[in-house]
Amino acid sequence: MRNIRLFWQIFPACVGITLVSMLLVVWLATTTGRDFYIDHLKEEIRERALLIGPTVAVLSRGEERPFQEFVRQTGRRAATRITVVDAGGVVLADSNEDHALMDNHAQRPEVAPALTGETGYALRHSRTLGESMLYAAIPVKLGADEHRGALRLAIAVTPVETMLALLHKKMLGICLAVIGLAVLLSLYSARRISRPLEEMKRGAEQLTKGRIDQLVKINSEHMSVEMAGLAASINEMAEQINRRIRIIIQQRNELEAVFSSMADSVVAIDADKRIIRMNQAAAALFTLPSEVVKGKAVEGVIRNAYLLEMIDFTLTHNAPQEQKVTLFNGADPILLQTHAVPLRDEDNKSMGMLLVMNDLTKLNRLENIRQDFVANVSHELKTPITAIKGYVETLLDGALDDQDNARRFLGIVIRQANRLDAIVDDLLTLSRIEDREKKEEITLMTGEAGAVLENALQTCAVLADEKEIIVQVDCDDALYAPMNLPLVEQAVINLLKNALAYSPSGSLVTLRCHGSRNRHGEAFVHISVIDNGPGIGKEHLPRLFERFYRCDKARGRDQGGTGLGLAIVKHIAHLHNGTVEVESVPGKGSTFTITLPAAPREQQEDGAD
Repeated sequence: MRNIRLFWQIFPACVGITLVSMLLVVWLATTTGRDFYIDHLKEEIRERALLIGPTVAVLSRGEERPFQEFVRQTGRRAATRITVVDAGGVVLADSNEDHALMDNHAQRPEVAPALTGETGYALRHSRTLGESMLYAAIPVKLGADEHRGALRLAIAVTPVETMLALLHKKMLGICLAVIGLAVLLSLYSARRISRPLEEMKRGAEQLTKGRIDQLVKINSEHMSVEMAGLAASINEMAEQINRRIRIIIQQRNELEAVFSSMADSVVAIDADKRIIRMNQAAAALFTLPSEVVKGKAVEGVIRNAYLLEMIDFTLTHNAPQEQKVTLFNGADPILLQTHAVPLRDEDNKSMGMLLVMNDLTKLNRLENIRQDFVANVSHELKTPITAIKGYVETLLDGALDDQDNARRFLGIVIRQANRLDAIVDDLLTLSRIEDREKKEEITLMTGEAGAVLENALQTCAVLADEKEIIVQVDCDDALYAPMNLPLVEQAVINLLKNALAYSPSGSLVTLRCHGSRNRHGEAFVHISVIDNGPGIGKEHLPRLFERFYRCDKARGRDQGGTGLGLAIVKHIAHLHNGTVEVESVPGKGSTFTITLPAAPREQQEDGAD
């Protein structure tokens, strides 16, 4: 059934009740008034008939003409039609018409009772007079033989009908006025009742839409006690719901922030194996937009068979699961520690599951690097220690007596001790650089790149002369960059020492510096060290800047390096928001390039001044 507004349920009902009541009142008033007037006329006409009845009876015994003249004159004076009918229904005299031309009246409804000895009444339209008449007939004894007849009197009821018509008009006017007043009062009452309910409805709609910022406050003034109580209850309910919604929104935002910022990949799946939510980490893992996958079947998003088996098992058995799963992002494997946890509703029924994937790839890689570092640093430290220990024991066993061997052995001990000291120094240097990088404790001042190359050349000049290697400087003019001069010099010196160590005698090593700009207009300074050494294979390039990593371990130790120089260069470049790169072709040499952000033009002008 179609619902109807409360206003249209109250307003038409009130108006309808008023209209029906007024119609009933009008009908009752008119019918009662008409009956009262008719009864009064009946009584009056009967009294008239009784008054002239004896005279009519006496005159009917005499001559016909005086009798008829009496009837005619009496009827005219009394404004009443008088008719005398004998027992056979024949009209003997009439005050208005010629009695000889009149029909038999024996069957007239008012005459028939009178002929039987009773008083008869009738109300009908008279064709003779052309108006409504009230007839009353009483029995009388006529003639010399006093046979029974009837004396009928008739009086017009047109004045009564005119009066009733006027009464009808007045009652109709009163009725219309009352109905109009009832319409206004009903309209006012209906609106007074329905408007608070409509306000309550709007408030409830705002709550259902979650529009807590536009909460409708219901004003309970000018209401009935019951309606005011209902409004107060709804206002209190709205306030409580508002507070709870705000708490829920706050908790949802907190959960959303936690969910989005989680480093672990999280996927929420419903009981129909469709994705409910996926955080940014999971979207990045599967290289899919997190908003697009909502409502998608999990088979179309997750293609790994092991993960799908875990999802099926958890949804089927409603039990948690944990295992390691390997995914492949291209050719690179990704190791995931995966947890599958069922989701339950308030009735502890399964409503889906939560898939949490922790990426162990970086952790494993760091663990491998840590293990390699421990192994390498142990090996690098153990080699000189073993040599020192061996030669010292040899000296203690009697080699001290042989002056030539003793000097040679002590020289070896000093070299190994120097090498051990260099390793320790490089480790301390690397540790200090990393610490400053983490704490961002470094002071950068605008400096000229060309001066860095000249200082590095002067530091390594003796080593270059020993190997008869020519070092040339190729630097563009006026290249400035924010830098910590000692650290950048150390990075260039490390690269230059490596180039001198691995380059053959009589070769050329180039220190080059030039500038560039990217498509966004950002300026950079590039410092390169170019050698003509044996070069580096492609398989070594990704790990070349790791600590203690060597392409040729035996040859590297023969060159006297610690295996930490390139790692120090990488951290110094990162400390300056720069990068270090290497290009190498086996047999044709290598090029190591440090790229630093260039100083702004105004700082370059200040540095030049």
